[in-house]
Amino acid sequence: MRNLLLALAFLPLSLWAADLTPVGWGVVTASTATAYGKDGKQAALVNGGELFDVLKEIKASGKPAYYVALQRPKKPECVLLGSDCRVFMGEAADPKVDLDAFVAQVAKQATARDYYSAVAMRAKLLERARERHLAQSPAKDLAARKAQLAKVPATDRRYEAAQKAARTNAERLKYQDLRKELRYRTTGLQEEIKRLEAAAEEWEKSHPFDESVVQKGAVWKRLTQNVERLEPKARELGLIP
Repeated sequence: MRNLLLALAFLPLSLWAADLTPVGWGVVTASTATAYGKDGKQAALVNGGELFDVLKEIKASGKPAYYVALQRPKKPECVLLGSDCRVFMGEAADPKVDLDAFVAQVAKQATARDYYSAVAMRAKLLERARERHLAQSPAKDLAARKAQLAKVPATDRRYEAAQKAARTNAERLKYQDLRKELRYRTTGLQEEIKRLEAAAEEWEKSHPFDESVVQKGAVWKRLTQNVERLEPKARELGLIP
């Protein structure tokens, strides 16, 4: 992870300031993906099915990544890892140039959003059930520690902004110390998560998680029906690898 952050941190600043034209589009295929800012730090979490415009193809630690604009109001820009999404380079239809191509692209994007949203919701259903199962194990604090770790980037950004806005050296040093303490806490959390994951893995050998219980439920069945209904169209459109 450290190498990834370093790799992203040194992206040319001009890239973020440039008014780039989309060179394609994509959809998040992971149940939850991390969006990174220009400093290489986690900026947000995005859900499966989220659509985005590809502004530039880049590398993060030598692996495919994309500088994108999420298809949300204000078009927030960020970096997504290639392993978390599926992209369609060269598909950036302009309604002023080819209305039919644009309409077809919008329809394809709608199918991508609906299909991968349903897949992600089904995956999260299993994830939450497994977390409830692990709550009975020695690793019952694992989900809480992961949630704490996920909040670290936002806290660090808040401290960093306050440090830059500080009017006195004492105030700057205060936030510098807070950021240093946060880094120590982060390292401690990461080590604890590793330990808890190992404990969970060991406990699960004698207390296996039974996915079939979830798969018999009404919510799983409804989501599966959605996935199966959308899958033929998604495959026809090349949305499924």
